[in-house]
Amino acid sequence: MEESEKEEKQPVSATAGHAIPKRILVADDNKVIRDIVSEVLESIGYEVSLAINGIEALAFFLKSSFDLVVTDLEMPIMDGLSLAGCIKGRSPGTPVILLTGADIETVRKKVGRWPVDSVILKPFTLEELQETVRGALVSTEREKVSVGAEKRLKVPRYQTPRRHKRSENPDDYRVVRVQDQRGCRLI
Repeated sequence: MEESEKEEKQPVSATAGHAIPKRILVADDNKVIRDIVSEVLESIGYEVSLAINGIEALAFFLKSSFDLVVTDLEMPIMDGLSLAGCIKGRSPGTPVILLTGADIETVRKKVGRWPVDSVILKPFTLEELQETVRGALVSTEREKVSVGAEKRLKVPRYQTPRRHKRSENPDDYRVVRVQDQRGCRLI
């Protein structure tokens, strides 16, 4: 009798009354980076899937839906820029954040031609990662709300909020916005 009373008190669904967590795909060939990024994002309530290269990430992306993709720039088989192009070709509204250890000039040359929403330079702080991810997801939600409205929100896309005064030197920024978009054909 006691067991049936316990069963009646349990909610119908484990997610009843709770918001569905945002789904994030993380692609990095470095296991340590994958694990750290995953732990940080899961600790603040996101559902995270991990991939070890661009091909695996693209396969996950095509099989399931994700609200955001975080990818390393340099990976074997398919790099982060090619992955970003494929993702934007299939789902232009999905934000892509690029992680890289490359110097700022290399990043500007490579990323300037590709559809990446934000770039985080390694080493990065956990706060930078959290702020950039939240900013990308909030911007996406704002765009969804404004679709069909007479006046669209004029908010810079995926700009990370900063608490400190911005430097006049663009090399001082740790998060770089890129607006160019390019599609991807899958064979």
